[in-house]
Amino acid sequence: MEKSKFNFAMVFSLLVLLVYTFITFLGMVYWQNGKIVLPIILALGIFLLVSFCVVVMCKAKATRWKRIGLIGQIIFGCIILATFIFSAAPFTNFLYVLGHEDEVTKEINTVMESAKDLDEKYTSYANKRLDDYKARLNLVSRGKDIRPSEYEELLGIAIGDDDDEKIDRLASSLERKLLPDSLASIKIERENWLLSASNMSVWNVMMPSNIDKINKEVGKWVNNYTGLSTTFYRGEEAESFNYPQFNTSLKKLTDNYVKLHMPSILAIIVSLICFFIMLLPYWMTTGDVAGNESGKLYE
Repeated sequence: MEKSKFNFAMVFSLLVLLVYTFITFLGMVYWQNGKIVLPIILALGIFLLVSFCVVVMCKAKATRWKRIGLIGQIIFGCIILATFIFSAAPFTNFLYVLGHEDEVTKEINTVMESAKDLDEKYTSYANKRLDDYKARLNLVSRGKDIRPSEYEELLGIAIGDDDDEKIDRLASSLERKLLPDSLASIKIERENWLLSASNMSVWNVMMPSNIDKINKEVGKWVNNYTGLSTTFYRGEEAESFNYPQFNTSLKKLTDNYVKLHMPSILAIIVSLICFFIMLLPYWMTTGDVAGNESGKLYE
């Protein structure tokens, strides 16, 4: 009967430990911006260390281990308690994310919309530059608001039978620089990638990794557009492309949710409850019938 109680208590406590460790693991994954190697190592360490201590305590109580008396059992119990207390920080981290799940989802959607809006913003930027450039060339062609040598600098060396043809050729050349034909296929690839990276639950271990990937990938897209926009033709008065909206949205998300929080009162309470549950197998284990004397087990 006691063996049955022992087995039931052990299975129940290990299940509780498994759930606790998984939540702690998720908190560490968020803390590590989606990297899972260190969280896996630490989570396995927590599970194996606590399990080992519980088994040792039960065996020490149920047998006549001379080297592990009552003091040794207390030491192993303290190791279990310390493990739960220290793991309360990453546990808190995920509880914070879970408690703000609606806000997390909202912020992720904002980031995704900001990323999707990038192509449209750049297209608008490029079209405005082209319109401004053509307007400037038309003014030069009509001799308005120009310096004496400006016509020769902008249109005199251009290829074309007349000013209108020269203007069209120059504008088309700038358009190919700002809006190359390859952008159409790239936009489709980006839209598909964003679709695959969205619609994830905070319980999904890939969520923090996707946040980090969005940061890196969209950062590359912004840099790509910025690089395209650094081509300037004579007569242009423009600045290179800039898109701070995305960085602002992502920074707000990562600052709030992808970091390690100090242990909360709730997390400490849950840790203590789990600690006492882990002691169930020990409490339900019957002491050795050979007895003990002055708190020391003897052979």
